[in-house]
Order: sequence, then structure tokens, then C-alpha cells
Amino acid sequence: MVREDKTTLLNRGREKMCLNSYSRPLFLTVPLCLVLLFFSACHKAGLQTEAGLPLVWGLEHKIAKSAPQRVSFDSLDRNPSTGKPVVIQALLFKPECGDSRRLPVVVALHGCGGMYRTVKSKRNMLSIRHQMMADLLVSEGYMVLFPDSFRSRGFEEICTVENKKRTLTQRHRRQDAQGALAWLQRRDDVLPERVAVLGWSHGASVVLATINAKQLDVSGWRDREPPMPYFRAGVAFYPGCNDSLKARGGYTLAAPITFFIGGSDDWTAPGPCVDLAAKLSAAGEAATITVYPDTYHGFDGPSTQPRRRIEVPNGVNPGKGVTVATNPVARDDAYAKLKKYLREHLGS
Repeated sequence: MVREDKTTLLNRGREKMCLNSYSRPLFLTVPLCLVLLFFSACHKAGLQTEAGLPLVWGLEHKIAKSAPQRVSFDSLDRNPSTGKPVVIQALLFKPECGDSRRLPVVVALHGCGGMYRTVKSKRNMLSIRHQMMADLLVSEGYMVLFPDSFRSRGFEEICTVENKKRTLTQRHRRQDAQGALAWLQRRDDVLPERVAVLGWSHGASVVLATINAKQLDVSGWRDREPPMPYFRAGVAFYPGCNDSLKARGGYTLAAPITFFIGGSDDWTAPGPCVDLAAKLSAAGEAATITVYPDTYHGFDGPSTQPRRRIEVPNGVNPGKGVTVATNPVARDDAYAKLKKYLREHLGS
């Protein structure tokens, strides 16, 4: 059953930048980059604009916030107690002029901290990083769906839980992403063949799991009745790549993937992602990666001081904490590459 609340807010003062999905060309060519060294010359980091300032510096203050609808959909995951589908709460963002046409969609998967702010008075507001991404994508003419895999199951966060003790796994969240895709493809305002999946950290690892063609529920998607296309593309901001790199059944792509990685990340190690991207590219698969030197986890977040999270038990050095730090120049470059990538795969 689909449950939606009508939005009571309208976006003000935004230019109408919706995609004309019927008349504009769709580019399918994806460049392949074989990453042989840790800091590959294939993608140069630390780029400045001509004016010397990052394109999205202060983005959290400069772009009017998009107003979401609160919706819900059935995950493909089942409640073990009832056997019924787990109902996932979500936020759906739409461009201002998106009421009369079908549009491409980006499904955005939050990290281990959840998708909302941690301040009690703002606990029902998207985190600034997620709101920035919603605004960016809506301004490009995409619909954006943020599934809440955590609160829908009674969790606030799992960052402070050791990996081996977590009961909410990539499999559960992959099934959430697939449930989101199935729900979107039933809507009359969505282009069902133009849906991408994007994620951060834990959510980015889920992106990798979601487009692994070796998984039966991924390879069998087109066997569904009626047949429906799968995700068109994947985007992974600083994922943990070990599980995919060392997957027992192997790893191949069901859709193109692009990675954005911090070269000094001590939470999710960059090395396995570099290796995975190199392995996929060497096999002729559509994988690209950008590694930003001297850059840490969460580099695309709002402009804040670097901080050490001692309470996080995982990371490159378990028990010694992890570093979270913004890099506005890397964020600028990643957002510019992201917009180009999505235009190539979803239309522009």
C-alpha cells in the first residue's frame, strides 16, 4: 500500500530547470579509468574555479531549501515476526515544474548516522549534507527519494555499533533500495528506466551491494512480471569497499558506478575502493573513481572544523576513533563531476 502526505509548502524563487526527458539526448558513453596507482592521474583533485572559489562554497546558505513530501513504501525485506514487508518511511523531493511530466529520479541512501539531524529540536529535519544534495539534484531537474532505513526499524544510528554486532545489514538496505525502485516505477510521474542510486559511507556500501550483478535478486530483477529496468547508474561517496572487493560469489556491475573517495579517509579505507575500481575497469566495466588527496571522510559536508569521533569503534584503526572533515574544494569538484555523470546516464 502506498501512503503519501500532500506537501503544504511550495518552493519559492527557484528557476524551473526540469529535464525535458522527451526531447533531449541521452548519452550512454561512460569513460573507463584503470586506476593503477593510489592517487591516479585519471582524475585530478583539488580543482578551483576560475574565480578561485569552490562552486558550492556555502551552498547550505545560498540555495533555498526544497520542500519534501513524506511518503512510505514496502521494502522487499520482510519482518521476521510477521512475515509482512517492512514499511519504509521516506522523503520525496520534486522539482517545482515536475507535476505534469515524468522525470528521472535519484534514490539517496544515508550513512550510518541516519538521514536526520542529531539536535533534538531539529530531529525531523534532514541533515545539512543530505539537504544540500536534495537541493542540488532538484535544481538539476531530478526527483529525489530519501528512504529512512533506520527509524523505520527503530534505529537512530549504527555508527557506534561494531560492524560484527550490527543486526541491520547491507542485505536489508539493498532490499529497501529495491523496494524504493519498485515503488517509484509504479508512479505516473517517474521515468521508470531512469533511476539512479546514490549513497554516503554505509549507504554507499549499500549502493555497491545493490548493483552487484552476482546477487540473485539483482540479476533476476528483469525476470519480474511485468519486466522492469533496474537502476541506471550508481554513485558512491566514500564507501566501505572490502565486502564487494572480497565477495565470495564475485562482483560485477549491473549498472555503471562512480566513486568519490578521500585519500586520507581513516573511517572507510580508500585502498579497497581503488582496488575494486581498478579491477572493474580492467574487466571492461563502467567504473570511474576520483580520489582526493589529504581529504577525509565526510568531505562533502557543510563547512565545519575537522573533528575526531572517538566513539566510533570501527575504521582503519579500530578503537582509536575516526576523522570527519570537510574539504570544500573537493566537494566542489565532486558535485561538478556528479552533475555531469547524472546527465550522461539519466538525461540532460
